[in-house]
Amino acid sequence: MSQIVSRLSDYIKHKKLSVRQFEKSAGMSNGSLGKAIKNGTDIQTKYLDNIIKEFPDLNPTWLLTGEGDMLLPPTANEPEPQYTKGSSSTENLVQILASPSQTGREQILKEEVLRLKQTLEEIRELHDKGIMDTLKDLLRKSNH
Repeated sequence: MSQIVSRLSDYIKHKKLSVRQFEKSAGMSNGSLGKAIKNGTDIQTKYLDNIIKEFPDLNPTWLLTGEGDMLLPPTANEPEPQYTKGSSSTENLVQILASPSQTGREQILKEEVLRLKQTLEEIRELHDKGIMDTLKDLLRKSNH
């Protein structure tokens, strides 16, 4: 397998993406990277620019030469996004996707998961209360 394709495969696994998700994000044709991985061949160099633009945490030096770390550290001048409590899930997901760093995305996702768990618990409590109220009403009606 081409060294670049091998490193892309490692990156995709690290990011927990499917090859198709990666191809789509990088503007690659369907199956182009998958076939290269399977057949041990290279990808077209025209895709490298898109890959580097679409995956800013991917270290281009590592990708091309294998030297250095796979991921670039977040830059100091990129502010960490702030999670906005009370905003909609869609707004929060937009914040996550726009986040410049892995750490920022992870923090926002953790907070969003916690918020969703709390909301789900509230819904369950309301649902359970509604069921209990309905059962009480039915029991009262059946006793009269």
